[in-house]
Amino acid sequence: MNLLKGLKKPENDDVAKVQTTETTKTTETTKVVKDEDDGITKDKTLVTETTTTTTEKTESGTTFYTQIKSKFEQVFHEFIPESLQNNRKVVHAFDNLRENVLKKTNDKSINPEIEWDAEVRKSNELCEDEKKFLKERKEFIKEAFAKYVGVGIEEIHVDDIPVIAFAGSGGGFRAMIATTAYVRALQDSGLYDCGIYFSGLSGSCWNLATQYSSICATKENPVQALLDFFKENLTHNIASPKGLLKALSNNSSPETAVELVFGGLVEKKAEGLDLHVVDVYGSLLGARILVGHDPESQRLDFKLSQQRRFIEGGKQMMPIYTAIHHNRPWKDSLDEKASAFVENYEQVWTEYSKKKDHMAWYEFTPFEVGCDEQAAWVPTWALGRKFEFGKNVNRLPEINLCQLIGIMGAAPSAPIYIDVRQFEHFLPEGWLKTEWKRLYEGAMEDLGEEGRWKFEGHHLVPTAEVYNHIYHLNPPPYELGLVNNQILELIDAGASNDLPLYPLVHPSREVDIIIGFDCSSQIINHDFFEQEQSVFTSRKGITKVARDVENKYCEVYDYVPNGKSDGYTTPAVYHSTFCYLPYLPNDKVDKTFVPSTAKFASFANFTYTPDQIDLMVRLAKQNWLEVEEKVKGVVIDAWKKKRDKRLSNSK
Repeated sequence: MNLLKGLKKPENDDVAKVQTTETTKTTETTKVVKDEDDGITKDKTLVTETTTTTTEKTESGTTFYTQIKSKFEQVFHEFIPESLQNNRKVVHAFDNLRENVLKKTNDKSINPEIEWDAEVRKSNELCEDEKKFLKERKEFIKEAFAKYVGVGIEEIHVDDIPVIAFAGSGGGFRAMIATTAYVRALQDSGLYDCGIYFSGLSGSCWNLATQYSSICATKENPVQALLDFFKENLTHNIASPKGLLKALSNNSSPETAVELVFGGLVEKKAEGLDLHVVDVYGSLLGARILVGHDPESQRLDFKLSQQRRFIEGGKQMMPIYTAIHHNRPWKDSLDEKASAFVENYEQVWTEYSKKKDHMAWYEFTPFEVGCDEQAAWVPTWALGRKFEFGKNVNRLPEINLCQLIGIMGAAPSAPIYIDVRQFEHFLPEGWLKTEWKRLYEGAMEDLGEEGRWKFEGHHLVPTAEVYNHIYHLNPPPYELGLVNNQILELIDAGASNDLPLYPLVHPSREVDIIIGFDCSSQIINHDFFEQEQSVFTSRKGITKVARDVENKYCEVYDYVPNGKSDGYTTPAVYHSTFCYLPYLPNDKVDKTFVPSTAKFASFANFTYTPDQIDLMVRLAKQNWLEVEEKVKGVVIDAWKKKRDKRLSNSK
């Protein structure tokens, strides 16, 4: 049984019935209930009968969480022994889920951010919190860096320490595990402790979400704790009712676990946003990778902004999560009222709507969320609120992390052209692939260039909804574009690039070295990497120069800014070095294990055994050993260049 299979989008009328049912239940202890519609006062007996009837009508699945509860009850009665009390607690926790969640929405002790107002910060300078972190992190890693490069700490000036960023690719649980395996190997070499940023995409975002939670971050070795957690908790598919029951019940407070994992669905619906399968997907992921043994102590773990408690004083690297918004100009028309403020609107709109679509990269840190394309940022605790003219118009709790990891890993919500590209990648070379391309290109030719953009830009799986913080950012006259959309439709950034490189060439971040772990399926063909690099470097105004590409386990490139860009995103301004580490097979580990094609490591697989995880760890470690000295040479070279430049400028 699969929890996602057969889930139907709830109708508004049905949702209202469910809410009415819950309200009636809460008034059963009173003597009378007044029906506001007809003015009739009904006695308790009639109220009880009405409650029973309504429940029968709505338990078939009118909201996502009532559908999930129904499936839980089914598997509970079929498979779960009556004596397992915690499993029953999980099932019954859904009865009061909505009431419990909404009651806590206005609880300032749980959601202190509801007392704060937020404004959009209009700048691509780093925020003050990140500047402070950067300074503290360099001081914190000074000793570790000296040890890594083999000199005394007295020889290290903090200004000379290169800004090293790690970048984890997409690739589902394969990428989540393999990226962790790589950084575990880097720990042994000492390089991991010299990192400043850790950027994630899709499956690597899931890695970060667990690593920067109390499940792991409070342990002596958070990375090893993360691997141990995976071995213990990835034994069931995320959509398996039995597995989900296990994840939600194997702790001290199943009711709290249900509330934390599925409460975000209730909050989004209460905020006027439509729920989609991606939202449920995020909750199912959260149940698997965010719930520990004591959920009641984990409330802060379900808020991205609270990850700052683990990086205060520079104790750990700053995580950077990613997602993208698909900008489609032909969908950005203004309504009659707004268009009245635009001179020659029809002519302007006609020209604007012919523009090609593009992907806008959003980054999420414990401090801020935003996009350098718009140079607009909001505090992470304010994400999910409605904004207009650069200020929040309501005070809602921070969006649940479950919904964010669902968005960040929402590969199925990619536009059609991504689905087509993925399909073509895995077609065998020969007649079938040639014939497919011929038929598809013929159909697209019939549509014409503009028609093709619009067709291929469609999303077959609906995207999750988040309120847009740059909605009507400036007063009229309004500009065409995203500023007129109240909703952001964020998806997995892998639809643009399988590595989260865009935030690491942010014009103010000044990253010296990027170490990218490519654990995606794209590595089966190096041409795919080159294609994505070509798009990335042309968009960001970078000239990519090969420095050392002899070893297939680590290719080194220099990113040299050239001042150009695609006209949307901001161009890179800082020279950096990119070490590309593809997660390739290695005969020294297992000749038969090819990560990008192994069945158990497929993107769609969410179940791993401890032995499979150990195999992935051994492969990452061996691949790293093949290139460890090469990467160290890059780091030492960057340090010496910064040192020499500082000394030269001081003369």
